[in-house]
Amino acid sequence: MQELYQMLGAYLGEDYDAYVAPGGAHALKLLEEMPMDIIVSDLAMPEMSGREFLTRVVAKFPESIRIVISGHADQLTVAQCLMFGHRYFQKPFLLENFTATLKRICRLKYLVGSDKIKRVVCGLGALPTPPDTYLRLSETLNSPDSSIDDITRIVLEDPGLTVKVLQIVNSAEFGIARRINTPSEAVQIIGYEILRALMLSVQAFKFYDNKPPKSLSVTQLWNHSLRTAVAAKRLARFEKLSPDDSEAAFVSGLLHDIGKLVLAVNADSEYEILIKRSHTESLPIEVLEQMVFGASHAHIGAYLLGLWGLPDLVVDTVEAHHSLGMQKSKGFSVATAVHLAQCLEPAGKRITNVDHQYLEQIGVPENIGVWQQVLDS
Repeated sequence: MQELYQMLGAYLGEDYDAYVAPGGAHALKLLEEMPMDIIVSDLAMPEMSGREFLTRVVAKFPESIRIVISGHADQLTVAQCLMFGHRYFQKPFLLENFTATLKRICRLKYLVGSDKIKRVVCGLGALPTPPDTYLRLSETLNSPDSSIDDITRIVLEDPGLTVKVLQIVNSAEFGIARRINTPSEAVQIIGYEILRALMLSVQAFKFYDNKPPKSLSVTQLWNHSLRTAVAAKRLARFEKLSPDDSEAAFVSGLLHDIGKLVLAVNADSEYEILIKRSHTESLPIEVLEQMVFGASHAHIGAYLLGLWGLPDLVVDTVEAHHSLGMQKSKGFSVATAVHLAQCLEPAGKRITNVDHQYLEQIGVPENIGVWQQVLDS
């Protein structure tokens, strides 16, 4: 495996430096001399196991991103790996795909300018990791042999998720003529990607139940996220985006403000002051976040979701949901749907934050009234 790691430098290219250590002890000495953005460790190593090595890394170098490599495929091993790592890769894997992931994580990390925020996002105890139930749900959804009953059993393990699934499937968004009362029916209607995102977001919000911040209401943030998700999917359908993009709009809307949770829990007093300033000075909160923390909640959310391995489209949308000009695609996109959904929410009074410059660029500056009617209908 060491030979494989030695090939990483060639695949990464001249813009990146790659260092290889023969074992955990040598790697820790190297880190003392030269901090690393990303640390890749095999789970099985001589003398010092990958678990022991990465546990020490967590304590001494919490700002480094930790990636675990293992030949084991069972979900218990995966869950254990994610207790001390951010991402898990199963051997064998293609070096091209692996290095593409490393490059993307590096780019996301450098969007977050504050060392303090990097430590918060990378440090354990401050941030939820994808839970075991999410990993098992993903594996079941990806398996051609799984049934609706298999999926429903996992959903039923989480009462909060069960409630959310039934709540959403019975909302006006899905247009079901009769009330759906059973989780198995709801799972069939709601769609697998939305179910996967719901599991992740419910667990992420639940992570903070024992440490509720004073700066914002977690319940209100969840409700806003859910309303944004529903509205974004509705706008995506209205603008005739593909079914996959419409689902991505829902997933991105559900997760678009997850960076606020990170800031609120880890810098509660400072964030409370920023929120008050945002109201009294009529300044967008993302502008103040950038000034004080060196990164906005959009950057932090994208960074976190990138570490979790969510699809690039979702990560890019979360990153761009306040600044549409930074997205690669032009025209009405998934990011446009999420941006408008959160700005046009009546309860939020955020219509002044609409990116009119971008709407003019794509030739739809006068459509706001139409979109409001779509969301009000």
